[in-house]
Amino acid sequence: MALYDNKHWLLSHIRDSFISTDDTGMCEMVMLGEDIPKQLKTNGEACYPGDEQSDDEDLDGESYDIQMDMEYVHRPRSHTAQRLEKMEMERKKAAKVKHIKWEPNPGGMTDEEKFEMFKRKDPWKRTGPINRQSFFSEQLSKCPLVPRNPFTDYMKFDGNARVGVHIRKYRIYMCMLGEEERQYPLQVVVLGTAKVQQFIGLICYKYATEHPHHNLQEDITKYGLYITEDDGEVDWDFPCLDPREVISKFEFPALCLVEMSPCDRAKHTPVSPVRTMHEMLPKASKMEEEIFAADLARMKGHTTAMEAPLYQLYRVNMLNRVISKTEIQLGISGDKIEIDPVITGRVASRLWNRLRAVSYQMDHIAWCELTEYKGAKAIFTLIYTHQFVAQSEALILSAHSQHSPQTTAFKTYDFEADVSVAEEIVDKINHLLELRSSGARKEFLQYKERKAARGKSFSLHR
Repeated sequence: MALYDNKHWLLSHIRDSFISTDDTGMCEMVMLGEDIPKQLKTNGEACYPGDEQSDDEDLDGESYDIQMDMEYVHRPRSHTAQRLEKMEMERKKAAKVKHIKWEPNPGGMTDEEKFEMFKRKDPWKRTGPINRQSFFSEQLSKCPLVPRNPFTDYMKFDGNARVGVHIRKYRIYMCMLGEEERQYPLQVVVLGTAKVQQFIGLICYKYATEHPHHNLQEDITKYGLYITEDDGEVDWDFPCLDPREVISKFEFPALCLVEMSPCDRAKHTPVSPVRTMHEMLPKASKMEEEIFAADLARMKGHTTAMEAPLYQLYRVNMLNRVISKTEIQLGISGDKIEIDPVITGRVASRLWNRLRAVSYQMDHIAWCELTEYKGAKAIFTLIYTHQFVAQSEALILSAHSQHSPQTTAFKTYDFEADVSVAEEIVDKINHLLELRSSGARKEFLQYKERKAARGKSFSLHR
């Protein structure tokens, strides 16, 4: 074990340890200005052997940090690689150049032959008629008359030379041909989005193009595609493909085009929709339509009047002064009207626990009408009289009924419901009132007449 008692060495070691292990750099900033050899010489202490110079003088001997040049991209190529690339380019250029060796003609030519070979021509002199017909036009004129292809509309479903689209390839056997021609299937490429009926038209177009003098019928609905074995034999156990389906749905490699029988064609013929009696009748005039609408409304009114005595339960909202809106069940029959509060939530503990359901005989109902529309809701008023109602019921109803300012004989209920429900309730009650013709209704109608007469006389005196 070695012991070091040199103060300079120990202080330098401690100082370097602190500086090298401190990531913050604070130790280096504090200790950088200390000159240990100079301080030791001042105190008369010995320095580390061979290091009598001060730390400030030793800074010049430090090496610089190695920094990478940011402009350095890659190592330059060697001269051998550059030479090989240059030789390759020269070789490609030399391959495009053809060298011809010039040799004198061993056989001499006379002056007449040279004159005929390099004879001067007159560009303005015409030797014959100018032929302005192209070679393509000449070939078309020599070609025999080709009959028109009746299946040209289906060539847009051809999948050849199509890039980036879904296509399907099939081998098609033509069963209507002879045995020799039937052995060689027709290779057809079709778009995957085409229907079976359109695929049949494309097959007929391909065949008619290769065989101009064909015997195919122009009506492609007479043909059908059947599943076929690899040797061209039709599998008659399966029906033909549905003409309305997409052809990509069927993944059979080989199919056969067969002329269908009338029975098979009937299976795939779309059935026309059945026309109703209203569609079959001629279009009526405007007056006839108005008469028909009036008869229909009258018939609807008779139906509503016949169903009015039947009991019906509605869920509506009652409007009163105590609570702005309260949900109730309104039951209407031919004899009476029932008002039954719906006990739910906080309302049950505050108000409806002190009330009970009430009912009114239809003889006590005087009037019912719609008073206001609020968007999808409607407000209707029920007018009744309680002259024949028991005193206990009168006390109960006084809590949520509104007194009419004109008379004390009649009281009202205001209800809110959907427009269709409110109209149905008003029609039902009015039909019942017309059927019964009670005394309360007669008295209310007389009151309305007196009120209208008083208003008319007041306007005349003014």
